[in-house]
Amino acid sequence: MPDDRNSPKQVSSSGRERILDEAEHLFHTRGYNTVTMRDIAQAVGIRQASLYYHFPSKEQLFVAVTERMFERHRLGLQQTISENEDNLRSQLSAVGAWFISQPPIHFLSMVHTDMPLLDAENTARLSACSSECIFDPICQIFAQAQQRGEIRNVRPQLLAGFFLSVIESLPFATTFANAAPKEFIVNEMIAVLLDGLMRD
Repeated sequence: MPDDRNSPKQVSSSGRERILDEAEHLFHTRGYNTVTMRDIAQAVGIRQASLYYHFPSKEQLFVAVTERMFERHRLGLQQTISENEDNLRSQLSAVGAWFISQPPIHFLSMVHTDMPLLDAENTARLSACSSECIFDPICQIFAQAQQRGEIRNVRPQLLAGFFLSVIESLPFATTFANAAPKEFIVNEMIAVLLDGLMRD
């Protein structure tokens, strides 16, 4: 008779995912510096020693959490872009909708508050990962739009940075009284980016 119980490997994998889920939530809501391994172990419901079995340090856990988050965005962006028409407005609107559906990344906080606490190797690793998973796909959207003749030649890196800064500002922009919905704000800023502000 087959044994229906999870194998040790499956249990270990499941436990690792639970740790990553809880750690991501804590790092996201409280910041890397204030969260302790004890906090994470308590949130998962395991002994701290068991947590160290999976991740020898808080820094390694933070790197694993952040890389997993970036990879989730890479896959989401890849699918979102491939499912939309080959025009810039449609693609940016779809990408904006993807970001809205996810917890905010808080790039600035990560760069200025969390990254300085990591060693140089992990800082470089996460910087490269964020570029590959998030920044580069958006740069590519703008570069391809230029190749199709949709927009004039402006550095795609500059345009991608502007677009991501709009996405990053959404949590703040929606705190004002009578603030428009996030979807409206994103599409309004896409219109500003593509159509400009000046009247003809």
